[in-house]
Amino acid sequence: MGKPVRLWALGALIVLAFDAVGATSARLFGFRYSILTIGTYLIYGTVCFHLGRRAGVLQAVVGGAGLGLIDATLGWAISWAIGPGRWPGGVPSPAQLLGAIVFVVVLGGALGLVTGLFGWSLRSRSVDA
Repeated sequence: MGKPVRLWALGALIVLAFDAVGATSARLFGFRYSILTIGTYLIYGTVCFHLGRRAGVLQAVVGGAGLGLIDATLGWAISWAIGPGRWPGGVPSPAQLLGAIVFVVVLGGALGLVTGLFGWSLRSRSVDA
């Protein structure tokens, strides 16, 4: 397994752990779980920055989309099971569920593009210097 794949796998584990700890904390302390979204985006951005720097922008985009897929499926299942990740108003329809998953995957890819470009641009400067 190459370094970019290990980095992505580590990022996926961190996202899932963040979902579990965040959902548990929100339930115990009574705050809105949705405010932790910023932490999730910071994880995506950090992982994709390093992917962009090490493997290129395309890998960062794919990595961000992959993190989004993991977060929108397994991460959501974890937070749903704990409690605060439940869909407002009950169980989502298949179309709503698919729409939410696609949205998070596209958002992850977009974050991967932006932060991957930033990482790649810093790589280019350090190589040229």
